[in-house]
Amino acid sequence: MVSFLKKHRVIITSAALCLFSLHIASTNVKGIGGTIITGRLIAAVTSPVQYGITYTVETIKTAWTSYIYLINVSRENDVLKNDIAKLKEENNQLKEAAILNNRLQELLAFKESMAPIAVAANVIGIENTGWLRIAMIDKGFSDGIKRDMAVVTPLGIVGRIIDVQPTSSKVLLVTDPRCNIDVIVQRNRIKGITEGTGTNRLALKYVNHEDDIQVGDILISSGLGGIFPKGMVVGEVFRVEKGDDNFFMDIELKPGADLHKLEEVLIITESLSPLFPLL
Repeated sequence: MVSFLKKHRVIITSAALCLFSLHIASTNVKGIGGTIITGRLIAAVTSPVQYGITYTVETIKTAWTSYIYLINVSRENDVLKNDIAKLKEENNQLKEAAILNNRLQELLAFKESMAPIAVAANVIGIENTGWLRIAMIDKGFSDGIKRDMAVVTPLGIVGRIIDVQPTSSKVLLVTDPRCNIDVIVQRNRIKGITEGTGTNRLALKYVNHEDDIQVGDILISSGLGGIFPKGMVVGEVFRVEKGDDNFFMDIELKPGADLHKLEEVLIITESLSPLFPLL
């Protein structure tokens, strides 16, 4: 027996190693066998790679979701901004309509007090070139407008018509140096003549030093000259000083009509009698 083992020890050893190798390769017992060892080796090698891939995929997925969310939020913001802009515009239009309604009601009430001698018109342009102060209105001789008709607002005299076209006219504003109006101080009936200065002010001429003129005095049209009706506001005294000639006062007025905000006016179309005979 011993001699047999010695004689065939190589074959026996080889067979034993083969059987042992097959056992290691085929066994599933935990902690024993090639499968566990191989699996652990593969897991140890591939785990970092799998983690990296999983982390990258999740990061990309999260970033993409955030990107889509931000796009949706941006679109919603754009829609909200457009809605806010529309609401603001509608609000502005409603405010403008309310302001226009108030102005037109005042103008209508003033027109009715002079009816039927006045025609309403819109101001379509203002010319301030050098000393010239001229307004354009959308009424002309086809509407019965003629030269030298008075143009007024509820606050006071605006000027007079100097040029007439079929559907438009030019108005010489009271602040133009070519516009002169006979006036009366409402408080004490002192007379004078206003003259445009080419700025936003008027000058009161031919008032003596001894005449009682005070800041805040209201000057009204005297009715002389046949253009402007008697009793309409021309301006308010803004500054009073002694003149350089030591004879006439240097007096500055601000116009009664707000010429910077001129939008609608009335043209007096009939021969004038005093509109306010008690003034």
